[in-house]
Amino acid sequence: MTKFHAIQNNQPPFQGSNRRLFNAAILITEGFSLLSLTSLIDVLDAVQTASPLACVDVTILTLDGTPVRARSKVQIASDGSLLDNLRRDTLLPRPDVYAVCSGPQMSAAETALTLELVRKCRLSSTPVCAMGAAVRVIAQSGLITKGTDHWSRIPANRETLPHIDFEDSIFVKDGNLISCSGELGAMDFALNWVENNISTETATRIRNYLLLQSTRSADRAQTCSAADRYRGAPPKLQQAINLMLDNLEEPLSVNTIAAIIGLSVRQVERLFLRYLGTSPVRFYRMERLELGRSLVEDTNMPITEIALACGFKSLSSFIKLFRNNFGATPITFRASKAA
Repeated sequence: MTKFHAIQNNQPPFQGSNRRLFNAAILITEGFSLLSLTSLIDVLDAVQTASPLACVDVTILTLDGTPVRARSKVQIASDGSLLDNLRRDTLLPRPDVYAVCSGPQMSAAETALTLELVRKCRLSSTPVCAMGAAVRVIAQSGLITKGTDHWSRIPANRETLPHIDFEDSIFVKDGNLISCSGELGAMDFALNWVENNISTETATRIRNYLLLQSTRSADRAQTCSAADRYRGAPPKLQQAINLMLDNLEEPLSVNTIAAIIGLSVRQVERLFLRYLGTSPVRFYRMERLELGRSLVEDTNMPITEIALACGFKSLSSFIKLFRNNFGATPITFRASKAA
């Protein structure tokens, strides 16, 4: 079994009888993202250095135990076979958390065994974090009602899986199943897992060691340019979105936006609902609130100025909407991120 342990001062891993050992298993399939895999491993590897009370043993699984190539063509060896694990329970002690790092597509065999793993973990309430095609496989099977994916695939997912609420988030929990955007989003998920299962202090030390300014919360919007994010959307929808993003401080009415792009208000509403799963009013408000969250978290601007910069004339309305969407008032949110 491959061990990923940070060893310092020539001390052996797992030194000390008071450490709690956690077990994590990561399934990789052909064409997976190497960045997603290393983002998970680097965080879990750092637990032993960051905490005197815990360490994490990581096992890499492939379908049949043979090496698998990442999207970047790097070949990764396996510690074991998922097939053997499912049939014989060879992975003992059982993992405290599973992750599935898959490529853009999954074969029939990969799909079948992944679903078998997910259903087995559901019975034991073991968390499973899915990335790549595994998200869509789980969604198509009806095992989740909400989720996320890499931002580039969300519009297509909303079109082909309209019964699933796909959110533009870093990761989404639905019971014990977690869908993740992948790439560096995997690091945010791993840090969140460390915080919830080991300690906030450990997660903070790991974040500092990895030179991360902050950990993004699960519902944080994925970071990319608006032009890239909505590249696959119809031109009229892109025009409407660009008008909104260019006018966050002085919001335009939906009537004005519709008139500028040459559509009726009803047509604009249908476009947003079909491709983004929300109304233009809600979308516009969330973009302004996301800007507000970034300013609260990353700057020292007074809350009153932030509200105005995000197009909220009423400070009380901004605070109420901020709390309803992010679970805390701006001042409390800023204090928690600075801790």
